[in-house]
Amino acid sequence: MASHTTADQLCTPAVAFCSGELPTEGSAVMCSMTVEDSETDHTTNAFEAYPEGGWKAYSVLFGAWCALLPPSGLLNSIGSLQAYLLSNQLKEYTESEIGWIFSVFAFLFFFGGLQAGPIFDSYGLKVLIIPGSIGFLASLIVLASCEEYYQFMLGFSVLGGLSASLIWTSTIATIGHWFSARRGLATGLATTVGGIGGIIFPILIQTLIPRVGYSWTIRIIAFICVGFSAVAVALMSTRLPSNTAKKTGFDFQGFTDKRFTLTIAAIFVIDLAVLVPPSFITTYALAHGVDPAFSYQLLAILNAASVIGRGLPGIIADRWGRFNVMILSSLGCTLLILALWMFAGDSVVAITMFSILFGVFSGTAYSLTPVCVSQLCRTEDYGTRYGTAYGLVSFATLAGIPVSGMILGGHGGGNYKGLIWFCGVLYAVATGLFTLARAFGSGWKLLKIY
Repeated sequence: MASHTTADQLCTPAVAFCSGELPTEGSAVMCSMTVEDSETDHTTNAFEAYPEGGWKAYSVLFGAWCALLPPSGLLNSIGSLQAYLLSNQLKEYTESEIGWIFSVFAFLFFFGGLQAGPIFDSYGLKVLIIPGSIGFLASLIVLASCEEYYQFMLGFSVLGGLSASLIWTSTIATIGHWFSARRGLATGLATTVGGIGGIIFPILIQTLIPRVGYSWTIRIIAFICVGFSAVAVALMSTRLPSNTAKKTGFDFQGFTDKRFTLTIAAIFVIDLAVLVPPSFITTYALAHGVDPAFSYQLLAILNAASVIGRGLPGIIADRWGRFNVMILSSLGCTLLILALWMFAGDSVVAITMFSILFGVFSGTAYSLTPVCVSQLCRTEDYGTRYGTAYGLVSFATLAGIPVSGMILGGHGGGNYKGLIWFCGVLYAVATGLFTLARAFGSGWKLLKIY
């Protein structure tokens, strides 16, 4: 967008992409920070220049990528860890019981944002990213030595989950300081690291454990994370002044906006389902007679595909609408689960195709949902609004894997049909909720960019 843009041409962050004109690299985009609430008819204006590119913005983006590798990489590797623990340290526990270890980790991963978001708005990045990185690395060192169930729960789930929430929330909010019109692309690129970490860590686990043992495998992963965390702390910084008037806590005002309420409901439902295929695709393949070596590679294949699913939709969403892309991707996941995974059986081709395609279509659950939330608020409130949203959504991540484990254990065990129905129906409901949120925001016109 040219620098001679007039005041009449200024656009809100919520719809900055609607013009179809993307800014040139390194140029400043003047966006009117206007949030219109149809219920209260109040409008708040604050004009900020977003770099949308350039050396500094891209260095922050690379720093964000490095910051997210440890927590989101491990989050996307829980299938490999769960399968290993089920056969080794925790072999006397059921799959559902072991699932609680990773559910609590995922729950705290997002629930901590309820306080981390407002703290970010009030005090900035460093007070969160540094202790978060130290705490997460400490949790990996503890994980390497765990033998008992309670040790995994306290050392990894609690310490690791809370530390990860400080990293994730502050990093996603920092990206919002540097990008507006390109926020979908920027957030998507940063979150591709979850898919990449989900490739690297399972391969390391599968390759190194037979050679150096479980403990040293986890320590090696921790050493890798140290390097990426150091780069993140060095490169990342905020740009806008802190909102010192912001109080920590739950943002009740956001729920006066029907779009926000419906969006949270949609994300909640998706988060009940999104971790089901990554968590159970390996055990599904093993239960259907697929070669064990290949079964353990399926999670890496799914995560490799999700790199595309996190990065590419951001480019499309910034031009054609973030909610539009979320609706299409959720619908795609629904069809893949109910039409492909449901009937895959022992077909290696079908299972592999599902893993690839689900990875591509499900990536938006990580890359675009934060951008949808940011579209409904001012940047200076983004941390708080995001923390509120994911504080609630975290309860879905807490319940998702254990509930799935209980469904799987029904009818004498191995109830994969029930598990797949559960996952597919949830995605269908999420598709409907995103559609309603879009309708409240822009009406029912099919080709409307929103």
